[in-house]
Amino acid sequence: MNHIRRALRVAMVTAVLTITCVLTTAFAAELQGTTTDSLRLRAEPNTSSATLTTAPKGATVNVVEEAGDGWYKVSYNGTDGYMSADYLTVSEVTYYVCSTDVLNIRASAGTQYDKVGQMPRGAIADLLDSDTEGWYHVNYNGVEGYVSADYATLTDSATLSLGDQIVAYALQFEGYPYVYGSAGPNSFDCSGLTKYVYSQFGYTLNRSASDQWYNGTSISKSELRPGDLVLFNSGSSWKNATHVGIYIGGGEFIHASTSTTGVIISDLNSNYYTSVYVGARRIV
Repeated sequence: MNHIRRALRVAMVTAVLTITCVLTTAFAAELQGTTTDSLRLRAEPNTSSATLTTAPKGATVNVVEEAGDGWYKVSYNGTDGYMSADYLTVSEVTYYVCSTDVLNIRASAGTQYDKVGQMPRGAIADLLDSDTEGWYHVNYNGVEGYVSADYATLTDSATLSLGDQIVAYALQFEGYPYVYGSAGPNSFDCSGLTKYVYSQFGYTLNRSASDQWYNGTSISKSELRPGDLVLFNSGSSWKNATHVGIYIGGGEFIHASTSTTGVIISDLNSNYYTSVYVGARRIV
């Protein structure tokens, strides 16, 4: 999870990245179980106790604790009881706070407290504690504080796709300088940025924008999802592409643009980028 925790500058508005923040109870981490067969929820941790309800195969339950002798105490659809460990796959889920607007981080839970940091629109932060009267206790890029739940939603480690994680990692480099021929980690050209980001996830891309045209699978613009490469040609008659970036979602992409702007987020549907857009490639 280290790469996620390092990657907190991410444009991840829930509707934009299609991450469904479905948590109703916010905790920094908890155990979650998935039933491997139809499974009875018992009043006590034994097969002779009363059946409270039955969960179908593939149902998700919150695991409260191990009850011993092959049983878990769980909560399922608002009912607490016990389920057999023989038919329950248990894993730890980590929760994150997704900002839906530029969001101030406060020293404590309230607007009257000092601002100690800021989350850009769509960033993700580690959730440290449960909701406190409309505030989440978070750690964002090493800054600990509280953010308003009015401008944030929740997601979890099971929900984040690899594409979302790639976007998250890439956006920590917003503002870094553009240097032609550089492939990170302190400066980038356009294809150097995409190559470097993908390498952190075990993928090797070709070095130039023109050659990255051959990486992955071609997709249409309407199929774009977070993490896809977007490619452009500013007029070269012999290159497939002269520029490349990583699609964020919501019509935006991050790229190492020019020596003047460095690594920035741009509107894919602007007049300029619409005119030079030549295609997209799906790597993951």
